[in-house]
Amino acid sequence: MNTNRVLSLAREQRTALATALVIALAPALAAATPAHSAAPGAVQDSARDASTAGPDGPYVRRLESGAFECKRVVADDKGPRVEVERLEAENASFQLALPDVPEPFVVRLRAPASAPQCRLPAPERVFAFSDIEGELGAMLRLLRAGNVVDEQLRWTFGSGHVAYVGDLFDRGVHVTECLWVLYELEARAREAGGALHFVLGNHEVMNLTGDLRYVRRKYHENAALLGEKLEALYANDTVLGQWLRTRNAAVQLGSELFVHGGVSPKVGEAGLRIEQLNDALRTALAAERWSRSNDGVLALAAGSPDGLIWYRGYLKAPVVAENDLDKLLEQLQVERVVVGHTVVENVGFVLGGRVLALDVHHASGHSQAALREKGAWKRITPGATDVEL
Repeated sequence: MNTNRVLSLAREQRTALATALVIALAPALAAATPAHSAAPGAVQDSARDASTAGPDGPYVRRLESGAFECKRVVADDKGPRVEVERLEAENASFQLALPDVPEPFVVRLRAPASAPQCRLPAPERVFAFSDIEGELGAMLRLLRAGNVVDEQLRWTFGSGHVAYVGDLFDRGVHVTECLWVLYELEARAREAGGALHFVLGNHEVMNLTGDLRYVRRKYHENAALLGEKLEALYANDTVLGQWLRTRNAAVQLGSELFVHGGVSPKVGEAGLRIEQLNDALRTALAAERWSRSNDGVLALAAGSPDGLIWYRGYLKAPVVAENDLDKLLEQLQVERVVVGHTVVENVGFVLGGRVLALDVHHASGHSQAALREKGAWKRITPGATDVEL
């Protein structure tokens, strides 16, 4: 047997051993993940998580030379394996095979992202949805139902804006594909005179800061195959990790504010502007080590139950008093807050129209979004008639 064949067999054996170890240890790894004190709920139930290593990626790292290293997990009749590709910096792109999309979806890699604006005039049309949590099929059906994209995912929304209001990570098994679709649609929107706003949710922040308790077994096993720590897949030197770390936690479009959890009265009491909250979170996410603050500006962005990404006081007890919310809206200079995070039966208004709630249980097949055009909001449900709100 020649030397190359010996080395190849050795690599295959090491990969198989690593995968077997991750499969065996995944429940313990999930249970051992440090709890996030501000996050209610249990660790992902590993006993019911039947996901395993499989097609995923690419995970793209920007090299010092400016080129890109792309790692994918692919599968054939011998099982999952890793493919590595190098892309030169100029006009770098890759193809993504997506279910129910006739042609491969081309993702173009861009220069490192800068922080987007967080206050913009009201666009003529806004399509808003949240909490997809790796449910790629649901996301594509919603975007098509809202006429944001066509069957091949070409942007068809013109100068309209899409607001994704947090939580693309965890629970589902197509997180990476969902991220790349929104990353590329952001560019396609801009080219058409529109925009896509990715608003950070608690699950984005958790994954970027090493709180991995809701991550599916598939991703633990894939990380082992890739020879990476799970948290390194979204590190600062990766394209998606750097892109996510520069997103906002609150975006104002005209008289409406889009935020994952909500703006609590404590934010108002502190006299904070959304620019301060966004900057505090971005600075913390860009640091080499996440040091979540229990007080101050960072706590009211992401570090406490009253923070933008965790607050539930519009929909769960103790519910904010309407007069307190009125004062807060006046201080923020908005008429309405649009939120995800807390599940509702149907997308719609609460608190006398002051809040628009978006989070429905997409994984169950009950998927909805909201579309504002001609000054009015309506509920979008794939395959059903739109409903005025």
